[in-house]
Amino acid sequence: MNRATLNELQRQRSYPSITMLLNTTPGITLSLTELDTARRLACHIDNRLDGDVSDALRLSLITRLTHAIDEQAGEPSSHALALFVSPEYSAAVRLARSIEERVTIDDTFTTRDLVAVFNRTALYRVITISEQTSRLFIGDRQRLVEQRDDAWPLTRNDEHTPTWARDLSDRLRTEHATDPLPVVVAGVQRSVRKFAPTLTETIGVIAGNHDRTSITELHHAALPIVNDWLRTDATRAICQLDLARSNKRYAGGIHEIWPLTLDGRVATLIVESDYTLPACIDHNNQLHPANDPDHPDVNDDIIDDTIEAVLQHGGASVIVNSNSNTLIDRQRIAAILRY
Repeated sequence: MNRATLNELQRQRSYPSITMLLNTTPGITLSLTELDTARRLACHIDNRLDGDVSDALRLSLITRLTHAIDEQAGEPSSHALALFVSPEYSAAVRLARSIEERVTIDDTFTTRDLVAVFNRTALYRVITISEQTSRLFIGDRQRLVEQRDDAWPLTRNDEHTPTWARDLSDRLRTEHATDPLPVVVAGVQRSVRKFAPTLTETIGVIAGNHDRTSITELHHAALPIVNDWLRTDATRAICQLDLARSNKRYAGGIHEIWPLTLDGRVATLIVESDYTLPACIDHNNQLHPANDPDHPDVNDDIIDDTIEAVLQHGGASVIVNSNSNTLIDRQRIAAILRY
């Protein structure tokens, strides 16, 4: 999964948009127990759709969902599997962290756990830089994958140093515009000095020449840098939140944050990982907590919709551990406002 996949999922608007979230065992195909769980959740979805949509649409959606389950059954798993099916769209995404198993049916897909992947599973780039070549990798906690296409790897021919630096900078700028990620630079000091100033998302450096370093070695060298960066992510967000409060650019609690989100005023949303809230929305866009998340008039999780709305308005989202009590005095969700 990458940010482009997340953005594509969040652009979908259609009822019913079905999301199934299932925990799986990394490295092996779906077990019989996991398959039984997936099929039980599919039956639950079928029951919820009965009488809510036409029989023809319900049958089509359940058939496609069942096909997706069978298709994924023979593939090596990650920590969790997310299946998305709507009248116009379907997708399967493997997640690198465990989730709360559930299904949602709404006008949009539930992408909160995908957002958490970006906040918690160390998606990053590694760029190797030298006087003659540059390689680009995408990584998470478990592996690096080299990007090999028309743009990468980049090999220097007869270009003068300024031309080589400009070509490298242009290609990295294109990658960052498509999918902004933190960057670990690998290279000798003189090369890093020449080219790293163009990398605004740099979080650390792996010293030495790495033109021929294996992917496994690069991954082992990069991961401690990324882990240090991740450990400070929530701390940075809370510090920024405290500053926003003193500057009167703070909001706390979902009832205060929801209308501000719709107005595009939220710059950064900070929310506990397991905070969910089924709710109804009235004609004034006011929230009313609901006890029946399966009811057609109830939004399964208004917190997920809030996260999506923030991202769609160009804001950021930070998911923090619910056990950390970081937001205990902020009603489990808080926001830094643009104004």
